[in-house]
Amino acid sequence: MEIGLTEVSFAYQIGGRPLPVLAGINLHVGPGDFLAIAGAGGSGKSTLAMLMAGLLEPASGQVTLDGQPVRGRGKGKNAAAWQKVGMVFQQPEQQLFAETVAEDVAFGPRNLGLDGERLAARVQKALAAVGLDAEEYGGRSPFTLSGGQQRRVAIAGVLALEPEVLVLDEPTAGLDPAGREQVLELISAFYRRPGKAVVLVSHNMAEVAVLARRVLILHQGRVALEGSPREIFRRGEDLRSYGLIPPPLTRLMQALRRRGAPLPPDVLTLAEARDAIMAWIGGPAGGY
Repeated sequence: MEIGLTEVSFAYQIGGRPLPVLAGINLHVGPGDFLAIAGAGGSGKSTLAMLMAGLLEPASGQVTLDGQPVRGRGKGKNAAAWQKVGMVFQQPEQQLFAETVAEDVAFGPRNLGLDGERLAARVQKALAAVGLDAEEYGGRSPFTLSGGQQRRVAIAGVLALEPEVLVLDEPTAGLDPAGREQVLELISAFYRRPGKAVVLVSHNMAEVAVLARRVLILHQGRVALEGSPREIFRRGEDLRSYGLIPPPLTRLMQALRRRGAPLPPDVLTLAEARDAIMAWIGGPAGGY
């Protein structure tokens, strides 16, 4: 599944007047892509995510699925194609409603016409994908689970639809470190499957650095920067002007560089930082 946006603009109607949110957006996401969308509050990140998931329609411009122009989700002859795009909202556990975990995860596939053994197998597969055993958790109320577990159940409900593109809006917001790591790992596991693509909206630059292959920075509704994480985080001053800062490791290495250390300016991971510092001080890279 490929999602394309060409010169897309969007405005909300407030009191009968348009409030412009996005202008002139061009992007493409296809199998194997991991796109992170970042920007300061009010830059249009969540609106862009909903446009990419078919939950909003542009005021102008064109959205395509596999090269075919489409209207929003549930409209027109391309409605079935949107089923290949799954959307996970901020704090999706707030949308849990069923009496049991299994019933909640089964809601979407059941609406697609699955029942009986096929439906049970789909629920079991989706729960396994988020690290929850169907026998242990399926009969429990989702409201008795921890915050991280509830979020995994909510994500399982999206995965049960077997999307090819997963769009996530701040999926780790409000989670403790353990819950955050669990959610990030399941996103990575989804992405590692052949033919899948991920669009991640996040203000957390450390998450973006570790997960994304491509980063798009929004500023006042327009694309301000686009490139790989290394290309983006080298431009620390530009990021600050758009209300963002590079990840902590990148900032540390850049601070050391300003003090004369011969270190790369685009370190993204702890292992890279360790190896670069050990090489600088003459120790064995890759060890302690």
